[in-house]
Amino acid sequence: MANHREAVIFIHGFYLGRDRNFFIDSLSTGFTEVLAIPKVQEVGEEKIAGYTGKKFKVYVDVDNIKEVDIYDAYWNDLNSKQLSSSELKNQVFRGISILFYWIVSKDLVALKDSPPLLIGLGIGLLLWIYWFYGIVALAFVALGGYEVNLYGLPMSQDWVTHIKEGLKQISELGKNMTNWFVWLGITALSSTLPINMIADVADFSTRYLEDNSEGKSLKTKIRKRVTETLNAVLETGLYDKITVLAHSFGAVIATNVLANYQQEHRVRYIIAGGSLKMFSSKSKQIEQDIKKCFNNDKIGMWLDFYSNQDWLCTKTPVAEGCDYTKINHRKLKFTLPLSKQINGQSHDNYFINEEVLKAVLNLQSAESI
Repeated sequence: MANHREAVIFIHGFYLGRDRNFFIDSLSTGFTEVLAIPKVQEVGEEKIAGYTGKKFKVYVDVDNIKEVDIYDAYWNDLNSKQLSSSELKNQVFRGISILFYWIVSKDLVALKDSPPLLIGLGIGLLLWIYWFYGIVALAFVALGGYEVNLYGLPMSQDWVTHIKEGLKQISELGKNMTNWFVWLGITALSSTLPINMIADVADFSTRYLEDNSEGKSLKTKIRKRVTETLNAVLETGLYDKITVLAHSFGAVIATNVLANYQQEHRVRYIIAGGSLKMFSSKSKQIEQDIKKCFNNDKIGMWLDFYSNQDWLCTKTPVAEGCDYTKINHRKLKFTLPLSKQINGQSHDNYFINEEVLKAVLNLQSAESI
C-alpha cells in the first residue's frame, strides 16, 4: 500500500469579524462533505515546531492512501487597526485620503477587461461613499457642541459669536443629512451588505500598498509571518509535495513570499479568487513580484482559479515578457443568485468547488499539476 505525505500552506484573505478558524474550517468542510470520490477523512492534528495543522487521509484507491496536512498561515492579527472602530476625526480624514488614493487614479483603467470586478468595485465604491457620507454627517453634528477655544489667545466676542453660529449651521446640515427619509433606503441596504467591512478592507489595502514606512513595515511583518510557517513545514522533511494555497488578498501576500522563494523543495502554487490584477495596477512592487514568480523555477506548478460570478476577483495577469504557459488559468462557473454575487458571498465559493478541492489535494487527472 502506497503512502504519501503532502502539506498545504493556506494563506487566507481578510477575516474581519469572522472566527479565527473560519476559512480553514470551510476548507475542511469542503474536503469531507463536498468530495464524494475520493473519500477524505479528517483524522486529527499534525504538530511541528511551533505550528499545528489539520490532518486528512485521502483514500485515492485501495492501494493508495495519502496524508495531507493543512497549515493555516494566519496573519490577520497583524491587521490590528480597523478604520470603522477608530475615532470619528480619524475616520473623516482617513476616508478623504482613501477616496483620493483609489478614485483619483488612472490605474483603474487597467481593469476595463475585467467587467465583473469593475461592477463589484462600483458597488463597493457606492457603499464606501455612503459610509463616508454618514461619517461626515456625524462629524457635522458633533461640531454643533464644539467649544470655541483658541487656547488662551485673545478673540473678540463678535468673532466668537460668528464662529458659534457657523458651527450651529454646520450641525444643522449634519442633522439634515441624517434625517430618516435620506437614511431609510440606505439603512435597509446596509443591513444586507458589509459596509463597515468594505471601509476596513479599503483602509488596510491602502496602508499595505502605500510606499511609505507604514506600508513597508506592514508588508515585512506579514511576509515574515507567512515565510516562517512555510519554512517550518519545509524543515520537517516529512512531505513529498508542498502546495501554497492563496485565497483573495492572500494571493498578494503569497506572491510576495514566493517571488524570492529559493528553497530546494519546489512548491505548487494555487490561487483561488485572487485580485492581483487590481492591486498590481496600484503597486509596482506587486507587479514585480508577479514577474518574479513567473521566472522562478522553484514554483513547479501555478493554478489560477477565478469566476465571473465572483465580483471580487480577477484572472491573474501574465507579466510582460513572461511565458504564459507557466500559469494554468481555470475559469469556474458558480451557480448562485445575483444577491450572493452582490454581497460578496460568491467570493467564498471556492471552498465548496470540487475542481478547486481536488486541485488542492493534488488529485487532478492531469498531473502536470
